[in-house]
Amino acid sequence: MAIPDFLLRLGSLAIRSISFFRNRLYDSGLRSGFEPPLLAISLGNISFGGTGKTPLALFLLSFLKNEGWRPCFISRGYRGRWEKKGGLVSDGQKMLATWRESGDEPFMVARRLPEVPVIVGRKRFSSCLQAFSLGCDVAVLDDAFQHRQLKRHVDIVLLSPEDKAQRESWSALKRASLILVQGQKERMPEPALKIINSLKVPPPVFTYELRPLSLQIFSRQKELSPEELKGKRVIAFCGLARPENFRHTLDKLGARVENFLTFPDHYTYPDRALKKIAGYVKEKRPDWLVTTEKDAVKLMDRTWFSSFIPLAVLRVDFVPEPEFISFLKNFLEKFKYFKVRTNLISDNSGLT
Repeated sequence: MAIPDFLLRLGSLAIRSISFFRNRLYDSGLRSGFEPPLLAISLGNISFGGTGKTPLALFLLSFLKNEGWRPCFISRGYRGRWEKKGGLVSDGQKMLATWRESGDEPFMVARRLPEVPVIVGRKRFSSCLQAFSLGCDVAVLDDAFQHRQLKRHVDIVLLSPEDKAQRESWSALKRASLILVQGQKERMPEPALKIINSLKVPPPVFTYELRPLSLQIFSRQKELSPEELKGKRVIAFCGLARPENFRHTLDKLGARVENFLTFPDHYTYPDRALKKIAGYVKEKRPDWLVTTEKDAVKLMDRTWFSSFIPLAVLRVDFVPEPEFISFLKNFLEKFKYFKVRTNLISDNSGLT
């Protein structure tokens, strides 16, 4: 059920053309972005996804909260009912939307971090204003590298060795504040490395890994170690941009994968798809069904599906190199100092 390569290439050409002309308008000064009222940290890439932006968002939100900030998560809410009009998914105290309204990834973040406000909608500046009114002082902006209508203080770009320049050309990396490479720096795509090396002041480059964090048995709300998958006969399914990453993780954990079913990214799992999966379960009689956390949020209200066989949900964790954490702490301290100085100057300028 993967999208044919020629359609991906056609879509990539259209998106890159639009990005080129839009960037020319901003780079020339004919257009300017809106200044957000809070610290804005953008997460993005130049491929069609699959590099770990949501695990990074979860890591950053937790990190910022532990550092004394009041973070929020802002997302377009791709394919959610509120994508066009916008809405508050969580106010940091209670859930105010379902995954159908918010989209799968914002709902997943709101469930994992219930104390963090989550806002969706195409108009990111409006979302920032709403976050500021809720008392937030920093916004983590999901998939916002191409969203130049909003100014950002930090643009983090994720790269993996398999990346292709599908949403913008490699030269877009010149706008990056810092780059995170999955695995080893030596495995960075060659075109990306050429762009970075050509810059007088290249952005800092750090590495990261996506590691299995836990295994949740869906119907029992029970947490297990990912190592419990070793030797288990499983049927796995997912709707991801890069399903091969999920399959590779299962293989590394020692799972015996009887069937591996893939669906389009952000798949909503209508009943016909779940019945298809149930048919494979009836035929193979595996020990477990296994899926990702992103996919599992769309099965919460389909109790019939998760009750007839154990459904194991694999959570992954974003693990950066220690130097990235040091960089973040240093930047946040500098930003706080700059903000305090700016506020003092502003306050004093009105005195007579």
